[in-house]
Amino acid sequence: MNQRVSLIFNVILGIAVAILYYLHFSSSKTTSGTNESNDSTAIIEEEVIVLDSLPDLGASNGAIAYIDIEELTSKYQYYKDGVSSLENDFKRKQSELLKKEQILQENASRYEKLAPSLSPEARQLREKDLMAEQQSIMEYKDRLEKDLSDKETNFSKEFLKKLDNYLKSLSKEKNYSYVFTYVKGGPSSIVYAKDSLNITNQVIKSLNDQYKKK
Repeated sequence: MNQRVSLIFNVILGIAVAILYYLHFSSSKTTSGTNESNDSTAIIEEEVIVLDSLPDLGASNGAIAYIDIEELTSKYQYYKDGVSSLENDFKRKQSELLKKEQILQENASRYEKLAPSLSPEARQLREKDLMAEQQSIMEYKDRLEKDLSDKETNFSKEFLKKLDNYLKSLSKEKNYSYVFTYVKGGPSSIVYAKDSLNITNQVIKSLNDQYKKK
């Protein structure tokens, strides 16, 4: 079956190559100039599709600014208070967890001393209680980690929201197009970009229009 398919494919390919060979040499003498003109026109039209759909940003394009993020986070009181609150919450819950773990260790140590004098039924019951206590601590630890993670995420969102709202207002006054965060020796990222500079939808439409014409 595979050999038959391969043979048929090779025959079709050979015919197609022969036809293309004939068409190329039969039309090259009479239409070479026309083809070059059409190719140039096609390229120009393809470029026009993209350029015509994009906004003219020259007049509205403003300055680019940056924020020293280390200095901002060390002096912005909201951020400092938020981080301090998260740290205090972490320390408090970590202390609670350590107390529970300490109690479990004391109970386990006490059981080891009493175990030889206990009946098999009493030992089994006490071991079951210790395992349940350990499981409870593990679940408590998971809840604490999730709670702290959620609080950190929410705090980061609120911080960025405050920063974004302020930069939007500032950009109207100072005509900033972009605002970057800056860390000496580290990576930078955009924390504000003017909405009018977002050309995503236009690019998608233009590329799709080009693709449909092929």
